[in-house]
Amino acid sequence: MAIAMISLYPKAWRQRYGEEVADLIEARPAHVRTVFNLVVGAADAWLHHRRVPGAGSLTVPLATILACAGAGLLLMWNPGMRDAADLASLHGVWAEAAGKGTLAEKMHGLARLLYATAATAAVLSVVPLIFTCLTAMRRSGDRVTRIMAGRVFVTAMLLALPVAMTGLGFVGMAFLEMGYPVGPLGEAMVGGFLVPIIMAIVLALPMMAVDVPSLGSYVRGTGMILMGAAVTNVVAWLCVAVLLVMGLEKASWSFVGIMAGSALVSMNMAALVVRGALGRGRTVLNRLNPA
Repeated sequence: MAIAMISLYPKAWRQRYGEEVADLIEARPAHVRTVFNLVVGAADAWLHHRRVPGAGSLTVPLATILACAGAGLLLMWNPGMRDAADLASLHGVWAEAAGKGTLAEKMHGLARLLYATAATAAVLSVVPLIFTCLTAMRRSGDRVTRIMAGRVFVTAMLLALPVAMTGLGFVGMAFLEMGYPVGPLGEAMVGGFLVPIIMAIVLALPMMAVDVPSLGSYVRGTGMILMGAAVTNVVAWLCVAVLLVMGLEKASWSFVGIMAGSALVSMNMAALVVRGALGRGRTVLNRLNPA
């Protein structure tokens, strides 16, 4: 456990002192106090990271940002969108919008279709990557490549469950009217809260595949498809915005605020996923073509 605490330290610190500290820990008995001191030291290292030789500016890991954004989306949907006051706005806005003509029904159907398309594209974006890893595991003559491809493939199998659960939640609420009754407006907008989460989970695969040079083109291809999913997510939010404008008279200010905040978080989260995937793809291709 004491050795594991070294992973809590900044990267520059681990590169400079990690092996030395690990040797010291292995050379003598480790106690609870040892673990506690290492945790305190990690906090101090982050607070004073500029003192470490070779340390750059402090940056928040992409995975942390996406995890916080995903948690924020879930909280804004439930209970944010589905408490007693805003549930009334969900139904009231739709009733007002539907009373103004058939445009509301068209926006409702289009939003659901676009979110479903974005979610499907996100999942399919990594299929070529997974099959290529499976092939590399069987046929590659390089042992390191086989191991790294195997890790990517195993990770894909582990991530299949959370992706499937999130996707089923979306389908259940948007198309099958399962769960808490949110009405047609809730059905139209729920994808905006769940699709970016699916994209973020999928991103783990191209982020890992950067260690396998032969997967560079597939990583970049994943990023391009995810870009299409992100754009589709934005267009779907525009459809939801049309519904909100049509029924704005029945919306509370808190409801409008949560919707606006949710749209911004959703679209920015999807953009960060695309940026991460494309950036990893460029990294691999630059290794193969340094000129």
